[in-house]
Amino acid sequence: MAMEAIDGDSSHIDSARKAIIETLKDEILGILLRNSNLTKKQFESFLIGSLSPDFFDRGFASRGRPMLRTDRSSLSRGSFDSTLIQARKNITEAIYTILMLGYTGLLESPQLEPFLEVGNRLRSYSESRGNRITDQDHIASGVISDKLIEIVEEMIGRAKRKTV
Repeated sequence: MAMEAIDGDSSHIDSARKAIIETLKDEILGILLRNSNLTKKQFESFLIGSLSPDFFDRGFASRGRPMLRTDRSSLSRGSFDSTLIQARKNITEAIYTILMLGYTGLLESPQLEPFLEVGNRLRSYSESRGNRITDQDHIASGVISDKLIEIVEEMIGRAKRKTV
């Protein structure tokens, strides 16, 4: 998501919010989010927090980030920061969980190759898709979704999957 710096201009904020809404509409992202340990609000806050240095003027970032959340037109900085802190905590815990399972041998494959494989496929799909959505994208999305589920289930010994 490439954007110019935002200095508080409401048209820039609206543009940034629209870009975030489009990002959140991605079908694969929806599948990943539903099966993650983050809420949509936490992910959105993390996304905004991660990207804010790229599209906010330095002095406006702390006040501007809450304005980009798509679920409200107004959100306090404290509320936004609280959600962002929870998202970072959940992400950190997820990483430690994967490392712990690999360390103790409880993952079928403690290697990183399956993660890298599915990550590379997801990145390729995302980059090739760009801003256009076609029928082929929906077919590719289904194939990627099935492969993602297969890799994750193999890694955890065929545990029951969540609804996708």
